Amino acid sequence: MRDACVQILQPEGFEVITAADGQTGLELARLHSPDLILADLKMPGMDGLAYLQSVKVFDPDAVAIVITGYATLEVGVEAMKAGAYDFLAKPFKPAELRAVVRRGVEHRAAAVRASAILRGDAPVAELHLAMLAHRFKAPLAVLRQCVAVVLHGYVGDVSPRARGMLEIVAQRADQMLKFVDDWLTLSRLEQGKGMEKGKDVDLAELVTTAVERAKQDPRAAHLKVGATWAGPPGSVRADPTALDELLGNLLDNAVRYTPAGGSVAVEVSGGADWAILTVRDTGPGTDPQDLERIFEPFFRGEAQKSIPGTGLGLPIIKRIAEGHGGRIEVETAVGRGTAFRITLPRRGPQRVESAAAAQPQ
Repeated sequence: MRDACVQILQPEGFEVITAADGQTGLELARLHSPDLILADLKMPGMDGLAYLQSVKVFDPDAVAIVITGYATLEVGVEAMKAGAYDFLAKPFKPAELRAVVRRGVEHRAAAVRASAILRGDAPVAELHLAMLAHRFKAPLAVLRQCVAVVLHGYVGDVSPRARGMLEIVAQRADQMLKFVDDWLTLSRLEQGKGMEKGKDVDLAELVTTAVERAKQDPRAAHLKVGATWAGPPGSVRADPTALDELLGNLLDNAVRYTPAGGSVAVEVSGGADWAILTVRDTGPGTDPQDLERIFEPFFRGEAQKSIPGTGLGLPIIKRIAEGHGGRIEVETAVGRGTAFRITLPRRGPQRVESAAAAQPQ
């Protein structure tokens, strides 16, 4: 399981350190001060709750997720009492692990920002972001996990009517978590944050990883999802996390709005100075009268209102593209699908002014 977690999380950009028992894990936690701890409930030497209590002695702000194959509501409650941020029931899917880890890391980042604000090391304008993460995300995550425990039958049988109502609660909790994540992301981007780590990003690796992740989405089970290359894709100078967020949001939108039997494709092209990423779907398309507003926060066109969404994905995509000195264009027709084209400078935003005239039209 440790090896599987490494294989799932490393491609997401996380540095993962593993230990075979609780005592070794304690030594590693002291040495590395990790942003997030995943602790199995059953380990040699000490159980996960005892391990977590020991970690809290020298790192009271540690963010930990307890993994258990013995998930019950009581285990969840005990884990929370011991200071766990969340818990994950085995067996779990890769997407479930990625989701809970991202929530935990974001919670840690919010705690760090809040501490910086209290010390006077960060702008007070960031206070609402930290408060949002602390006051909304953690309770929502716990609510979602408790509902999952009941739906999995760990606390006894659930009547069909009650199951239906709980599935609605789970769906709404997921939507709220997504909304909070998107709003936090958009707020950071509007403050000029979240794109500070510029490095050469291999487009083939970025696209391949994003497409494979999209294929794991249950909504993609009856879609054709793939990528094509117009020559060697090369690389761009960008923040890898932000660029992954951009492509992930584009693919998530395309998969969400494309009906069964349709297709979603990422096309990579460009030249020496510019790279072009195009995400094309065979969904319902967008009404021409909505095109001028699709990048406004919370706006959702008529064709999209019947499908759950936050209305923040496209504004996030636009700000990431423009933050890298790029641009976004849309091709769409009602009933004939949509294509979003992202054009990015190969060498990063510092070349925008000098290369503006050469930007592909």
